[in-house]
Amino acid sequence: MRYWIRELMGWFLVGVGLYVMIICVGDLLSTKEHILTVPMVAVIAIMIFRGGIHLLKVAVAARLASQLPVEPPKPVKQRAEPARKPAATPWDW
Repeated sequence: MRYWIRELMGWFLVGVGLYVMIICVGDLLSTKEHILTVPMVAVIAIMIFRGGIHLLKVAVAARLASQLPVEPPKPVKQRAEPARKPAATPWDW
């Protein structure tokens, strides 16, 4: 059930990041006074967006991992190595 909280928070952060980017673009297009401050806020918006995407990936991975069947690992059989013939001479090809 915890992955639902992660997924909701991921979608929330994606939405906040996109909203801040829209505000940055609108502010940059409406006035030319904030030409130095808008890129810094845009970088913060990109980091928020990427954090949301990461939370979504983690939530999907957690959901898929919780649906896997739990099986004990199967024992690995050891293969017997063939007996090697001792070399009669060092140059026996």
